[in-house]
Order: sequence, then C-alpha cells, then structure tokens
Amino acid sequence: MKPHDRILAASKELATKNPADKITFADIAEIAEVHWTTVRRYFGSKEGMRRRLVDFQEPNQNHHLDTRTNILDSAGKVFGELGYEGATLDLIAEDAGLTKGAVYWHFSSKGDLFIELINKSLTNLLVELPSQLEKVFKSSSPEQAINRLLKSQFQACEEDKSQQPTLFFEFISRRRDSEVREKLDVVFAKLFAGTEVILEDLQKRKMISEKVDASSLSVTLHGLINGMVLMWMVSPSSVPLTQMADSISKIIWDGINPK
Repeated sequence: MKPHDRILAASKELATKNPADKITFADIAEIAEVHWTTVRRYFGSKEGMRRRLVDFQEPNQNHHLDTRTNILDSAGKVFGELGYEGATLDLIAEDAGLTKGAVYWHFSSKGDLFIELINKSLTNLLVELPSQLEKVFKSSSPEQAINRLLKSQFQACEEDKSQQPTLFFEFISRRRDSEVREKLDVVFAKLFAGTEVILEDLQKRKMISEKVDASSLSVTLHGLINGMVLMWMVSPSSVPLTQMADSISKIIWDGINPK
C-alpha cells in the first residue's frame, strides 16, 4: 500500500474511535508507518487534518456535524445561485432552516464558510487524484490518457451550471482581505503538499521523471490547469478549453516523461 493510502486508512481508523481534536500527526504516522512530517505534508496543517477527520466520522457521532453539513450544502446552493457578493448568511441560514446565530456558531463569517467549501472540494480532489493518476500512468499511452483526463475536466467546467469556476475566482479576487489570504494559504498548501506526496510516489515507481522536483511540479500542474480555466473565463471565444487539451497534455507529458 502506498504512503498516502496508508495515511488515509490510518486517519479513517482513528476518526472512528477518537474525537478529531485529540488526534495528532504522530498518531496517524505511527499506524501508517510513515514519518509524522509526511502526514503533515499530506494534510497541509493541523486544521486541515482535523477538518478531514471530521469528514470521516459518521453523522450520528455528532449532531454538530449534521448541522455543519446542512449549512455547507445550503451554502453551496446559495453561492451557486447568487455568487459570492450576492449570497448572505441570512439567505444561507434560511435555506438550511436555521437561525443566523446557528450559522455563526459553526462559521465566523461568509468568507470562512466559503473557504470551507473550497477546502471540501480540494479534499475530494486529493482523494480522487491517486486513482486517476494511477490509471493515467499505467495506460499504454499516458499522453493520450492525460488528454482524456484534461478534456473531461475542462468539459465539466464548460458545462457547469452552478458557475463554480466563476465563483471560485470571484472569491480569489478578495485576497487582499487578511482573513481570506491566510485561510486560502492553508487550504492550497494542503492541496500542493498532498499532490507532492502523490507525485513523489510516482517518481519512486519510475512512472514519471525523477529529474523534476515534486514540490515545484505540484504547483506547476495546478497552476497550469487553473490558469487555463481562468483564461477561458476571461475570453471563452479565444480559449476553447477542450480543444486545447491536446496541446496542454503534450506539454505536460514532454515535461514529466520518465524516458
């Protein structure tokens, strides 16, 4: 079993037996048989780890979690319909059937709530990424497999009725807000660190080039793909995402090809 799979399994095991705030990097590392710093890099921060541990717990373990999940579901709906500026905590509370005070009990602000939605989305991405990359690099033609993966992701953006890409970049534009800046740093640090662990594993198995620094490669890959989506949003007539997947997949594979 690969390191990130062992970390995931150990986290789930501990989350079913202990409160999330009582579990440490060292606890997970001991069961996963990795160094505690590897666990820290995977989750990005203690806060990121504890959020993930809460996600692993059964809803009946804590009514607190039921309410939080309800708020997040309503927030996703309201943000998607009205955008970040148009959404309010009052509207989110109304959709969730709660008081505004109940929302404040779980989230300190609208920005805090949206950050948690981003964190949840990126966490799901990290969960799916290992199997996706495994399938790509075990393919007889990795470049074509990368192409298909990119096209499916770009097509999802183009067909996304909830306007998630627009909403995400609308929020990113608020980075001058110190609270937003600090929390964005935490969730993206977790994404980059988690991806780095996955890439290092692929390098050890000779599936991608070892000449490229895994940390830099992690940031580069996410930056390239998110940058393409941003350019498409700015000028969709000039940036046909799905068509450009051919060129992007070639650029990626030429850079990481182990041969």
